[in-house]
Amino acid sequence: MEGQTFKKKERLRLKRNFKNVFEKGGRLIDNNFVIIYVPNTMDYNRIAVIVNRKFGNAVVRNLIKRYIREIYRTNKTFFPLGYDFVFIPRKELSKNFKGIDYSQIKNQILKLVRKLEA
Repeated sequence: MEGQTFKKKERLRLKRNFKNVFEKGGRLIDNNFVIIYVPNTMDYNRIAVIVNRKFGNAVVRNLIKRYIREIYRTNKTFFPLGYDFVFIPRKELSKNFKGIDYSQIKNQILKLVRKLEA
């Protein structure tokens, strides 16, 4: 359980870091998510979640952000170390969001991350 925390240092926060990810990052894409990643020089990952206002109201946007952060927090071992990740849920997911549960979202994200390791 010790490794299942989401520390402040694991958050991607600075504008220059976001700029670096968007300019130099690779992309993992499926119908519901885009994950942009770039190697960093640290021995841990940093993540951010960006949800467009068109995704839904604030309640829905915050819920998907919590889901993604929780998926990362509880499945850190599946993520290769030394990367900055930006998760962007796509509009397709917002259309089906009420019909999709947490485990389906988790499976989709972990499937995308496995592509990075391959």
